[in-house]
Amino acid sequence: MLDLLTVPLAAAMLLQAPAPSDPASLGGSPTAVAEAPTVSVLDLSQRPELRLGEPQRVLAQVCREVDDWSAFLTRFDPGAFRAFEFWADEQFLWIKQEFDAPQARLFARRGSMAAAALAAAGSNDRLELQVVVREMHAGRAWIEVTEARWSEQQTPAGTVLHAIRALELMERDGWELASGQFDRALAPNLPPHVRAELLRLKAECAAETEALAKR
Repeated sequence: MLDLLTVPLAAAMLLQAPAPSDPASLGGSPTAVAEAPTVSVLDLSQRPELRLGEPQRVLAQVCREVDDWSAFLTRFDPGAFRAFEFWADEQFLWIKQEFDAPQARLFARRGSMAAAALAAAGSNDRLELQVVVREMHAGRAWIEVTEARWSEQQTPAGTVLHAIRALELMERDGWELASGQFDRALAPNLPPHVRAELLRLKAECAAETEALAKR
């Protein structure tokens, strides 16, 4: 079974930076972001050579800014760029293995609106990004963010924490209490795939509760 984040650890890591109160505060050009094809950051890492130099639109969740890295022979020198790690949009952050493994490192040119937007975002914020695969080096894609804005559909820290509590209760056969935690987790305007997964887990609680009642 996948390990779960403990609630105190998750709270400490997820609540350290609030989401912006105004999505527009992240800047960027909504039109430019929306016009690019939508892909996953995982797709970009699998066959990046097919998209080299082409604008792409991705949705990803901010993890952290990276303070130091080796640029090797790429253009992404720390003096010219800022680097940020992201969880792929497909990752469910209430699962420890997913939380511990952000899937993308993206770069934004220092002084650009994109860099300011990423720096203003809080950990766990879901962003719509326009990105370009600039280079292939050392077996990986080196990707620049050219536009960024806050997505209206978010998986806020509260949802993640309620999901963690629910899964802990499920481990102890506390199905009804877990269902209540999933109700709280489902309250915000969530991305469709996150809502679908939480509803699936809640349905599992309902099935177990019904099975117990028939015994």
